[in-house]
Amino acid sequence: MLLGLFMLTSVFLSVPSGMMASRLGDRTALWIGLASLVAGSIVLGLSSTFSMALAGRLIGGIGAVFTTVTAAKLLIDWFSGREMSTAMSLLGVTWPIGIALGLSLLPMIEIQTGWRAAVLITAFLPGLALLLTIAVPIVPPARSEQPKDAAPAVLWSIKRREFWTIIAGGAAWPLMSAGGYVVFTSYAPGLLISQGETPVSAGLTISLLSWLFIVTIPFGGFLADRTGRNDLMFWGGCLASAAAVAMVPVGGPVVLWVILISLMGFTVGPVMALPGEVLTPASRSTGVGLYYTLYYLGTTSLPALGGWLLEVTGAAPAVIWFSAACLVVAPFSLLALRLLQRRWGLFP
Repeated sequence: MLLGLFMLTSVFLSVPSGMMASRLGDRTALWIGLASLVAGSIVLGLSSTFSMALAGRLIGGIGAVFTTVTAAKLLIDWFSGREMSTAMSLLGVTWPIGIALGLSLLPMIEIQTGWRAAVLITAFLPGLALLLTIAVPIVPPARSEQPKDAAPAVLWSIKRREFWTIIAGGAAWPLMSAGGYVVFTSYAPGLLISQGETPVSAGLTISLLSWLFIVTIPFGGFLADRTGRNDLMFWGGCLASAAAVAMVPVGGPVVLWVILISLMGFTVGPVMALPGEVLTPASRSTGVGLYYTLYYLGTTSLPALGGWLLEVTGAAPAVIWFSAACLVVAPFSLLALRLLQRRWGLFP
C-alpha cells in the first residue's frame, strides 16, 4: 500500500497538476512538487502509525507528479525543435540513476542507523533541487513562442484532435517502460533463482540493466537528435530488447541478454519527446499531464498484471514472455499516433 499509493497519486493528479501549472506558472508548480517531496519524506520518516506513513506517501506522491510533469513541460518548451530527445533522455535517465543509488546506498544506511534515517535522507536531493530552483531563475529561451502580453492560460487547454492523438500514442511509453523494464527487472531475479542461481547473483545480474541504462538512455537521445530517426530507434530498441528478454527463460548467457536488453534505453528520449512533436505551446500543460496520466496508469497496472499472471500460471517464464510481448506491442501505439498526426496535420 505504501508503494502503490505513491504511484497511484500520479494517475489522478497528472492532468490537474499540468492545469495548475498553466495557471500558477511552471516555477511555482515546480516549487510545490519539490517541497512536497521533502515534506513527504519527513512525514514518513517520523511516522509512528501506519496512517501517518500513508499520509507521508500521499504528500510525496503529490510532489512527484508536480515535479515530473512540470519538468517535462519545461524541457519541451525549451527544446522544442532542437535536441528535444537528448534533453528528455537526460530527464529520463534520472529514474534508473535513482533506482541504482537507492538500491546501493539506502540498505547500508538502514543497517547502520535504521529505516527512519534511510527514509529521511531521501529528502536531501529534492531539498537541494528546491534551493537551486529558488536561487537560479527559470527563464524560457529568447525564442519562446509565448508573447509577454499573452492572455492568462486557461485550465483545460487541449484541442480534441490533440487529445485523441495523445491517447493513441499514450501506451507506447508505459508498455516499453513498465511492461518491458519494470516487469522484467521485478520478476527475472525469481526466474534465475528457480534456475539455480543464488539470490545475490540473480539480483546483481538483473541490476546490471539499470546501470547500463545510465549510458544507453542519454546516448540514445543524442543519436535520435543527430540522425532524426526517432521512430526507427524506438521500433529497433523495443524489438531488439524484446527478443533478448524472450531469450532469458530459454537459457544461454544471461549477462549477454541483459546487455542487449539495455538497447531499450535508446527508446526513452524519443518516446518522452513525443508530446512536444504533437502539442502546441498553449496545449502543453494539459497535454503533457494527459500523457503522464497514461504512463502512470501503465506503471501501476502492468506490473500487477505480471504478478497476476505468475499466480495463475505458476510459471516465471510466462511473466518474462509477457514483458517481451509488451515491448513488441509498444511501437504500434507510436504508429497509431503518427497516423493521426499526419491525418490531422499536427506538426507544431
